[in-house]
Order: sequence, then C-alpha cells, then structure tokens
Amino acid sequence: MRYIVLVLIPMLLFGEDLATLLRSLDQNLLLQSKEQEIVAKKRLFEATKGKNYPSLDLKATATMLKDDPTANLHLPIGTMPPAIKMGKRENFDAEIDLTYPIFSGFAIDSLIKRSKLEYEQSRLQKSDLKRKLYMKVISLYTTVYSLNRQLLAQKEAINATQKSYKKAKGFYQAQTINLAELSNIEAKLYELKAGYELLKSKRDEALEMLSYFVNKKITQIGSLPKIDLPSKDNITKTALNNREDILVLKKLLEIDSVDIDLAKSKNYPTLALVGALKTHGDDLKFYGDGYTNPNKSYIGAALNYKLFDGFETKQKIEVTKAKRLARILYFKDYQNSIKATLRSKLLYLKALKSELRAKRGQLKAQNSYYKLTYGRFINHLASSDELSRAIAAKAVAKASYHQIEAKIFEQKALILLESSLKKFSKYFFTNN
Repeated sequence: MRYIVLVLIPMLLFGEDLATLLRSLDQNLLLQSKEQEIVAKKRLFEATKGKNYPSLDLKATATMLKDDPTANLHLPIGTMPPAIKMGKRENFDAEIDLTYPIFSGFAIDSLIKRSKLEYEQSRLQKSDLKRKLYMKVISLYTTVYSLNRQLLAQKEAINATQKSYKKAKGFYQAQTINLAELSNIEAKLYELKAGYELLKSKRDEALEMLSYFVNKKITQIGSLPKIDLPSKDNITKTALNNREDILVLKKLLEIDSVDIDLAKSKNYPTLALVGALKTHGDDLKFYGDGYTNPNKSYIGAALNYKLFDGFETKQKIEVTKAKRLARILYFKDYQNSIKATLRSKLLYLKALKSELRAKRGQLKAQNSYYKLTYGRFINHLASSDELSRAIAAKAVAKASYHQIEAKIFEQKALILLESSLKKFSKYFFTNN
C-alpha cells in the first residue's frame, strides 16, 4: 500500500491533465500546417476580389525595321512606280492600357464567391481536424490511464505474492510445506513481474504517441476528468446541424451551386471598357516620326459573345448539376451514418455502465476471496496454487474494473465529440 501511495503522488502532482493536453494540440504540426493553408486561401480570396477592379498596364516597345517603310504609287502602264517613304526604321512606343470589366456574365462574381467559400471551408476543415485529433488524444489518454491502473494492480499482486513467498519460505524451512509449493509461488512471482514489464512497455508506447500528437514530451498523466452528457436528442440535433465535417459538406454544396452559376456564365456576353494613353516616336522623346501623329491614345468598348461552342457550355452545366446531385445524396447518407454511429455509441455506453456495476461487485468478491484464501494459506488450509490464483484473480478484477471505468469516460468524450468540437469544448472546458 505504501508503494501505491508513492506511485500515485507523482501522478497527481506532475501528471499532465487532459484539459492541458487538449489545449497543447495548438502546437500540433498538422494543425499548424492547416493554419498556413487557411492563410493561403484567404490571400487567394483577396486576390480574386481584384478581378472586379480595373487593370492598368504599362507597355514600352522599341523596334528596328530592316528597311524604311515605303508606299508605291500606281501610275500609267509602262511607268516605274516611285517608292514614297512613309516612316522611319526606328520606332518607339509607350502606352498605359486600361481595361475595366463591366459585365462578365456573372463569372467574376461567381469566382469571388467560390474563393470565399473555399476559404471558409478551409477554416472548417481545420476545426474538424482538431476534433479528430481530440479523439485520438482522448483515446490515448484513457489508454495510458487504464494501463497505469493495471500496473498498480499488477504491482499489488507482486507485493502480495512476495509477501506470500516470504511466508511460504518460512513454512518450507519449518518443513510444513514441500518445495513444489514454494516453487509454484516463486514461478507465479516471475510471471507477474514479466506481465508488469509488458504493461509498462505498452504504457510507454501510448505515452510516446500522446507526445507526438501534442508535440511535446509527456511522461505521465493525471486522473480522469468529469464529463456530463446532454440529452440524446440534443447531441444528435447538434451533430446533424453543427458538426464540423457536416459544415464542410454544406460548404461544398454551396461551392457546387456556384460552379453551376460559373458554367452558366459562358452563355452570357462579356463587356469591358478599354482605353490607353499611347505615344509614338522615332526616339525616346516620343515626339513622333515626322510621318504619323505621336498621340495614338484611344478609348472604346470590347464586346465578346460566343454564338456557338459545340455544346461545350451545355455539357459543363450538366456536369456541375450531376456533381451537386451526387454530393446531396452523399450528404444525406453521411447524416444517416452519424445518427447510426451515435445510437451505437450510446448503446455501448449503457452496456459499459452495466458492466462497471458487475465489475465492482466482482472486485469486491475477489478481495474477500483473496483475504479468505490468504488466511487459509497461513493456517495450512489452502495450497500455494490456490493462493496464487486468488492473487491473480484479484489483480485481474481490479484491472478490469479500471479498464471499464476508462472506457466509460472515453465513450462519453467521444460521444460529445461526435456532436461537435464546439459542444465538447463548452461542456468539457467549462467543468475542467
């Protein structure tokens, strides 16, 4: 018992509690990577909004013709047409072009809306990733907790077996039991020690994975925090309307609708205002070349309307509609799977609670049986084999009880996370 207290004190004082570990998930590299993706999507959204603004381009060209530009006059037959010089070989042009989209068939508006939805979708995907990481951390935390309790039960069994071995050794020296009984207890002691090392290895493996997810070294954990579940209807309703992966699918449906509008935009003409400040010359002063005027500025409008494209636009519209319909069917099936999963988890939780009550009774009975058997062994009324089995059974019962205890906590936490990350955070962090 003294050993158990010494083991538990460091766990309670220095173990990382679950709330702290979940908050540490902000350091997870996958979440940090997702955050950078969100930054990129936001920048892309801002860049797409620029399509609604006019564009201004500066151009400068310099050309050197092989021959002087000339024009031939058509004279009576038999007369050699004279060549008249019409420009210079050196030409320099500078212009500032302005293009302003007046109407794009709603294509630009659709592109901007799509970009915004993708940015919002990326943020929701990060929340859903965080929810799934919470699930992994909680499962690992409860695994470590369960293994810690199994280690304590195993250590109790080792201490009890050592105590029994010491008594048995005295009995053997007093020649009240034979060597076989003494060896039986000794063999059981080695078996328990081997089991202890195996459990310790599993616990360290779970701690290593826990350290990976929170991106810091975890060597010990605390106790199981309190979790209260809302009503079944509340959980299901929240999951179907507010769970992060459901919201991601809703965003994808919105994107599909925008893709339909984007495909339809090809059926409309596009209209743009164009203009330029342009000057020309035979040197960099741009004073003209003596043949044409230096100022070639202009303003106008550009209309583009595709009369026939081989039914390409029509087919693309049908493709986007079919894609959205497929997503709708998938979405409905996904909702059904969530309801089924929640029903299954709630039923499993109910079964675990019943099992815990049974394990509590079993542990109480095994404790009584061990005390009775140990007393009988001291009085030479029970064999060493019977005592070893009683010690092992007590350890198994205690480990099983705490395993179910951990599973109940894990199941409650996972049910809350099946509802939504927001719901889980509200119920968990408020009470812990």
